[in-house]
Amino acid sequence: MLTKGANDLLVRRLEANVSTRNILPADRFTGPVSGPMWKEVTETLSNSAYPDDFDYSAYDKLARRFDGKPPRGGYVFKSFMKLIDAEDCSKCFHRFEIDTYGRGCLHNCSYCYAKSYLTVRKYWNEPIPFPLDVVELRKIFYTVFETSRPSKWRWILEKRVPLRIGSMSDSFMWLDRQFKVTQELLKILKFYRYPYLVFTRSDLVAEDDYMSLLDKDLASVQMSISSINEAMTKVIEPGAPAPFRRLAALQKLSEEGFWTTVRINPLFPIYPDGYYTDPNFDRSKAKEFPYFSWDMLPAIAQHKIPSVLTGMVRLYRPNINFMNKSLGYDIREIFKEDTKWERASIHFSEAETAYYYREIARLARENNLRFSTCYIGNDPAGKSFEKFQNLWDNKKDCCDAVGNVNKIVNTSQDLPQKPSRKPSPEVPLAAAARKGAVAKDAGTTKPSGCSAVKGMLANLEAARVSALKDASQNPRV
Repeated sequence: MLTKGANDLLVRRLEANVSTRNILPADRFTGPVSGPMWKEVTETLSNSAYPDDFDYSAYDKLARRFDGKPPRGGYVFKSFMKLIDAEDCSKCFHRFEIDTYGRGCLHNCSYCYAKSYLTVRKYWNEPIPFPLDVVELRKIFYTVFETSRPSKWRWILEKRVPLRIGSMSDSFMWLDRQFKVTQELLKILKFYRYPYLVFTRSDLVAEDDYMSLLDKDLASVQMSISSINEAMTKVIEPGAPAPFRRLAALQKLSEEGFWTTVRINPLFPIYPDGYYTDPNFDRSKAKEFPYFSWDMLPAIAQHKIPSVLTGMVRLYRPNINFMNKSLGYDIREIFKEDTKWERASIHFSEAETAYYYREIARLARENNLRFSTCYIGNDPAGKSFEKFQNLWDNKKDCCDAVGNVNKIVNTSQDLPQKPSRKPSPEVPLAAAARKGAVAKDAGTTKPSGCSAVKGMLANLEAARVSALKDASQNPRV
């Protein structure tokens, strides 16, 4: 039988490759980093139906840069995929994440949580972000979708829970022009017909060669834009593309039929905390923080982007230092004097947060934009998740992808309790057909060629019926 979640297109691709073993010359890559990686490919992935044309020699550039002496953490980023289970993220609809680069980000935003977290551990941009291990990435998808071997990711991947691209770094930094690991990820996701959401601050995602790898049936593209004040953005997000470049990129994607969203996240209020909600606030002394502005909403609509999401800023102590250094004054001026620290970070008051969310929601609807909020990190118990869910246009998905992207039909909230690691009882089509074997409880038998073909056709028909059944039970919202 096929692995759960396999669809007709994947079946056809695997079927087409059943009788064609990938021919992988042993000496294609022989560099100090690429050589061992390629050896692992030839030993563990030669039976895969996925056509491997990745240039592993890109990793050798790192070895040359460091004169053969690996930096702390190594040349490649290993811990690139995770299911977030922190308490203040537990209700997130999209907490299955992947980063194609680790240990830094060239956008270097002053408010970034990852920058705060990794700087104190001396991993942030020391000296650059490092690309993920493509071999390990390939092995994960190959194991789950082309074999019956155990994988700690099987219970998630077989359910096609959307993968969020971009968490502790930006996968679409222009650095990817050099290493192309994000391109390779997009190819893998397209081949296995796996749904995903892109979180980025980079217009690289709309370059033609990247757009050709995106799939509008699989992808939701979300662009983080906290401000359209280009001067302030250059100060606070020094390595990121200018805001209107990002808006233009989303417009290009929208016009090509991709579902797109602007993330005003983090949201920096315009005035100090209490300006709109504290009746005793002295507005005559209020200093404006000219980052977010109300005219962002019509600007987003003018770029033909259908959806907007926002989440209030929170700052950790290192972020406060980064912001102060960038701005030349103390960012804590916009927070209340009696602001309490929660989980090592400062937050805006619930009342002021509610005012901004409701006002942005109102402006969104005036401009025919769909609206949602992001609660991650703003409270430990998820109170703001429930408090503001009534503002969402899509109650089934805070990121508004379910119902708007064909193959995004579930979220991380649909996952059952994490199971113990056990081998899957199912044998995928590709593995069974390629080996000419029919799986039994223990061992295999080798039928004749005619029997193998009949068995393969029976599996295909079963998969078709299963796919039709799934489609009838999971219609688009």
